Amino acid sequence: MQRPAGKKLLSMPEWYVTVSNLLSLAGEPDFPQAFVDAVHALAPFDYTVTFAYNGPDIPVCLHHTFQPQQFHIHVKDYEIGPYLLDPFYKATANGTRSGLYRLAELAPDQFYKSEYYRSYYVQTGPVDEIAFFIPGNANWTIVTSLMRSPSQPGFNAHDLRTLRCVEPLMRKIAGLHWRTDERLEAAGSEQDEKAVLERTVQEALEKRGIPALTPREMQVVGLVLEGHSSESIANILGITAGTVRIHRKNIYAKMRISSQRELFAIFMKAPAVNVSLA
Repeated sequence: MQRPAGKKLLSMPEWYVTVSNLLSLAGEPDFPQAFVDAVHALAPFDYTVTFAYNGPDIPVCLHHTFQPQQFHIHVKDYEIGPYLLDPFYKATANGTRSGLYRLAELAPDQFYKSEYYRSYYVQTGPVDEIAFFIPGNANWTIVTSLMRSPSQPGFNAHDLRTLRCVEPLMRKIAGLHWRTDERLEAAGSEQDEKAVLERTVQEALEKRGIPALTPREMQVVGLVLEGHSSESIANILGITAGTVRIHRKNIYAKMRISSQRELFAIFMKAPAVNVSLA
């Protein structure tokens, strides 16, 4: 018998059994997989990962369904520093703590043309990605990403309507579980996102004997890496697009590079972000 999908499932008794079972598992080791199984019944996806973010500290991977190669790219490499460029991480850093969001809704205007996306992000394989944002203890935000591979169509309007319909309930249930996770201490981060990104890039430059960038140049570098166009950077920094282009030209000259690809390569080869201020 074919399993009912989407909103049709929400009107059937088996959905309420699923929700009841999920509630009973809150605080138990089996909860994360049960949560994604319940969501998968509403809108299928190929793989999923749940990260907990607390400011710019290295995120905590709470659950995933990756194969070993995907895990290395999407978790181990991600922790080196690319998470600082991730639109989902950026949303949590900017105060987004709950809701259901599509990656494209949060990404900068040139994200899909950025070197981060072309050289790193596509290695993980998703053609489309949406995520539940779930408030945790103190400043922690838990983000459960649902991903569809290139062999599958992207999430459609029906999928999004269905998931947005259940999001408040799923958020409450997941919140009950993640607040019991001992890996997520209640203390808030003492890190500053801009300082962490600056330290990561400056350490990479110092290792290569390249002069330090100015604070304004570091702002531009960070926004370029995230996938903002010169026009978008100008709006964020309150300067003209022409000034941004001059900054980019000067940055590339100082770093002895000629492309965003080389800039991203320097960032990726930077030492792992050290979240200790001691």
